[in-house]
Amino acid sequence: METTEIRTQIKEVIANATSIDVADISDNASFEDELGLDSLTLLEIAVDVDHIFKLDIPDEELSERLQHLHTVQDFVDLVLSHMTSEKVGV
Repeated sequence: METTEIRTQIKEVIANATSIDVADISDNASFEDELGLDSLTLLEIAVDVDHIFKLDIPDEELSERLQHLHTVQDFVDLVLSHMTSEKVGV
């Protein structure tokens, strides 16, 4: 899967969970400071991303990683790292 496709899907998840238009979600916009998302909305987005990309991240790990997910690019990096680790069998 292409990075651009991953990024687009993540932005659509964010748009579906909020009232923010996809065009208004930049790759590096801060979820909390610039987009005004709260922790519950971020958790909802993280769970949706986990489900869509079939990452199967355990709940405890997902909650821990959520503390480090601040932008669309952070979510893209998370998805890519899980896809890469699956290919090499890590």
